[in-house]
Amino acid sequence: MVIDSHTHIREGNEDIGAFLAGMDEAGVDMAVVSPIAPVELGFHDNKYIAELVKEHPDRIIGYASVHPADLNALDELRRGVEDYGLKGLKLHPPIQNFSMLDPRVGPIVEACIDYDIPILVHTGPVYSRESRMIFSNSVDIDELAIRYPEAKLIIAHAHPFGIDPVMVAKHENVYIDTTSTTSEYLTLFPQLDHMLYDWMRRDDRILFGSDSNQNHPERFASDLKPLRAMDIPEESKEKLFSGNIKRLLHMD
Repeated sequence: MVIDSHTHIREGNEDIGAFLAGMDEAGVDMAVVSPIAPVELGFHDNKYIAELVKEHPDRIIGYASVHPADLNALDELRRGVEDYGLKGLKLHPPIQNFSMLDPRVGPIVEACIDYDIPILVHTGPVYSRESRMIFSNSVDIDELAIRYPEAKLIIAHAHPFGIDPVMVAKHENVYIDTTSTTSEYLTLFPQLDHMLYDWMRRDDRILFGSDSNQNHPERFASDLKPLRAMDIPEESKEKLFSGNIKRLLHMD
């Protein structure tokens, strides 16, 4: 079984068929879909994601998103989890223009602990001029993991060369996903294959993700192919492709 732990579907682009076809072509059974992080206060795609889950319950798993500056953030998170049945939270600090160490983030993290849901946090590059990469440094996750050892924190767009693997080794509550770490990078850095193998030694906290969306469903296949080709134990592949995310989301 293959579960893509990091994808997006934007409301208003209704070509869900292309998204599902990309999953089928790549052999992806289910996808965790996050809404586009709300930049404007009071704007949420959470209900839309919940509707997609209802329409495709055997293919799509939904996450919520909120803005820490929104006075109704906790209410929206409660609605997403309790009313809509969403299984995690996606935050995008550089696009939403906040630091993960902002005091307003704390109550949201505590609520996620109470709900026992993971928090997927964007780290690394962003390409829109208005986005602030000072807020996309994954070192913030280190501090957050110390403050909230019961929180389940996922570093999106993690890299094997840098501090991300160190944080997985250091913190039992930190996970990493493979978005932006596979197809293109493997062609530029052949040695990356061996670095990814080193990641697998912590194979209980690494998640397959492609960052696919309606406009780029080809990413399912392009990101999955090099990981399938890696010379690693089948048990590690099972954890990477589905076992870890199933455990994280209590799907077993």
